[in-house]
Amino acid sequence: MNFPKVYTPAMLADRWACSERHVRNMIASVELPAFRLAGKLLRIRGEDVENFECQDQISGEPPCFDENLPPSGTKEPAAHVRPLEPTIRKRRPPAPRLDRR
Repeated sequence: MNFPKVYTPAMLADRWACSERHVRNMIASVELPAFRLAGKLLRIRGEDVENFECQDQISGEPPCFDENLPPSGTKEPAAHVRPLEPTIRKRRPPAPRLDRR
């Protein structure tokens, strides 16, 4: 197979059919090794991706599997999900009119 030598979080999210945020969380939790280009851009080596995928094939789970999430298609939230509460924001005072003196 012809794999790129380096991946972005967006490329891995597309490859693993999960969100880019999930890939970034995996990097933050040191589950997936990564490095930064120019101090800002996250990149993941192709070898690290292959190693991670091989570990998941041994365990039999897809790379973006999370046992805490409910199966897709269920309408009940998982036990750890807390519903969002509405937030009330203060209104800003109106800006002064500039056409009156």
